[in-house]
Amino acid sequence: MPSSFLSVGRPRDAALDGAILRAAMELLGEAGMAAVTMDAVAQRAGAGKASLYRRWKSKDELLADALTLHSPTDVEVDTGRLRDDLVRVYEHYYGIGDHLMQAAVQEMLGNVRQHMAWTEKVAPERLTARRAKVRALFERAVARGEIAPPPDLDLLLDVVPAMVLSRYNTRGQKVTRASIARFVDGLVMPLARRNDESRTL
Repeated sequence: MPSSFLSVGRPRDAALDGAILRAAMELLGEAGMAAVTMDAVAQRAGAGKASLYRRWKSKDELLADALTLHSPTDVEVDTGRLRDDLVRVYEHYYGIGDHLMQAAVQEMLGNVRQHMAWTEKVAPERLTARRAKVRALFERAVARGEIAPPPDLDLLLDVVPAMVLSRYNTRGQKVTRASIARFVDGLVMPLARRNDESRTL
């Protein structure tokens, strides 16, 4: 479902838009997707419910725009090194530096089935776009000769998300800048470089 945040013809009030989207993210981070109702968002934002419905037809569209605003999938990352690119893009995707997005991420990690069901219904392109962005970082590293083409790139794309989810659900460990760097340095990069080592033997 395409985002409605920039839909043509909708009355625009940037301050009110921001307050509504912020309220949606706060509710998501505090109590999950079930708490993000049009009534609750309107009350939190100090807006009339009619104001929300003039902008968004449903809470699904509202929540999709809130997530897009706080974690756009088209983030540009180019440090010149694969390792640093990966750390930065995952920091962005997990909301590091944005307390609203980070709180929402933790809530979604704890309710991954509900989150995945919602994403597949409302914004399936979101996960596809994020995965494509990380894939592009590897492909760029291959193109500049930093690494050899990985024999199983899909596996490498799964490593950080799988570790984040596992650590949170089995140990209650929240995703942090340090944990992302640890997963990239300890797992992703050694796997990415293993093909280079085997090629030279």
